[in-house]
Order: sequence, then structure tokens, then C-alpha cells
Amino acid sequence: MAMDTFTWNKFIPTDPEEVRTARVQLHQSVQNVASVGRKFLEHSENDENATLTWVPGLRRMAGKWVQGDVSFRSSISLEEFKIYLVDEKVMTLASFDLQGATTTQLMLWLEEQIGKLGLNAQNLTLNLPYQLPKPVLEAGSPFHISSRRSSAELAKCYHNTYLVLREIKDQHESAGTIHIWPHHFDMAMDILLKDTGDPETNTQISLGMSPGDDQFENPYFYINCWPHVDTETFPKLANHAIWISDEWTGAVILSKHVQSASNQQETLRYFYQEASELLIERLTK
Repeated sequence: MAMDTFTWNKFIPTDPEEVRTARVQLHQSVQNVASVGRKFLEHSENDENATLTWVPGLRRMAGKWVQGDVSFRSSISLEEFKIYLVDEKVMTLASFDLQGATTTQLMLWLEEQIGKLGLNAQNLTLNLPYQLPKPVLEAGSPFHISSRRSSAELAKCYHNTYLVLREIKDQHESAGTIHIWPHHFDMAMDILLKDTGDPETNTQISLGMSPGDDQFENPYFYINCWPHVDTETFPKLANHAIWISDEWTGAVILSKHVQSASNQQETLRYFYQEASELLIERLTK
């Protein structure tokens, strides 16, 4: 169903297990999209050249632009479960249907198509600079998503998060780029609070969304901070949001609590606003 570029897409109840299965398949397939920027752009210390961007008009995750005979980039449609190569005019150069295909078939197709664009892609391998979760490593043999409704709901997670983070970015001069990171498959934006000149000692918060992981199996929205703070002393958050104080510190609201709200977009906006204001106050004392 076609959606306006910057319109909130209402979440609807979807089987959690189907969402988890789709997320694992998509997490595996997005590694191929990320590999193009990682291969053909200069090495980046934090793997930023492998990050993806949400393209709201096309509802796709797109990798970085690469220069061959033409400038092109790889992207993935979660809803269609397809990989696209497009030029700067967003004309489709080639596309690949993931349903029923193997990771080897996808990689061979990608190498062949990139070769046609004037680049040597023979060594376009998936030697990743990180370890993927076991379920993701085992996915994609062949790729299969039985419920397109579940992949459409995941697309909404990225789309709706992008809309709200875009609003927040306009309010903070020190807000960074809204990235999708292939390692954890999360979307996030950093807001720098104190710049020391060293990323290891900067003070910042990150606002984002995870489609699910070992901590929470289904999608959730989060804020984390650096350095760590004692969130156990903070007041209770609205709308069933919770503070996190174990491996990382920050706050989380589960997608089911956003989904059940009478105004979903305002609920997510308020979560980011409420938790970030409390964290920023503590971090900038």
C-alpha cells in the first residue's frame, strides 16, 4: 500500500514469532547491501561506510553511493524482500528477489551486476568485522519470509522511527546522521553533549530503534547514554517505558506499548523527549 513520504504508518497487531523470523532473514540479507560500501569505499574505523540510510519515499534501506561507470548504490525493500541497484536518478539498474534464493546466489548476482558497472567485485565477500547472532548466521539458506505482513511491520518500525528522529535532529545542532547499522540492524542517531575531541570520552546520548535482539525479542525503541549514569534513581517513565541499568544505561519502550497507544506517534515522541531530558540533565551537571 502506497504511503505518503513523511506520514506515520500505523502499527497493527502482528504475530511476534513471525516478526522475529522476518527480522532474522532481513538481518542476514542486509549484510549484502552493507558489503558494497564496505568494499568500495575507504576503510572507516567504526564501519560507517557500511551503514545504511532509510529512504522514506521508496521505503528502502540504502547503502552508500559508490562510483563505477556510473554512481550507484545498493538497497533493500523490506516489504518486497528485494535487493535493488539504482543510479543517482533512482532508476533501477538491476533487482534481485530474495524469496527462495540462497546467500550464494545473491552474492554471485551482486558480483555480476557490479562487474557490469565497471568495478571488480570478485572479492566481495562477507568477511564481517563483527560477529552476527547465531540465528542470523543460520538464516538465508534459502531466504524465506512466510508473512509479508511481518516484514511490512518491520518496515514501519524504521519508517516511523526515522520520522520522529528527523524531527528531533532539527531541534539539536549537535545531532548526527540517522544511521542503520548492519551489525545490530538498529537505527540510531547520536546527540553530542560534550565534545572532548576523543570519541571514547565524549558525553552523548543515542536515540534509536532495534527490531529485536537477545535482550528483547521484538522491536523496541531506546535511548542510551555515555558515560553510564545511575538510572535507578530516575523517576518512573510514562506509557510503560522502563529504565535500563545493566550492560548499558538508558531507557526502552517496547513496540507493543507504542502500538496499543491511542496516538502512537505522540507516544514515541514523548518517550524520546521525557527520557532524553532526564539523561541530558544528569549528564550535563
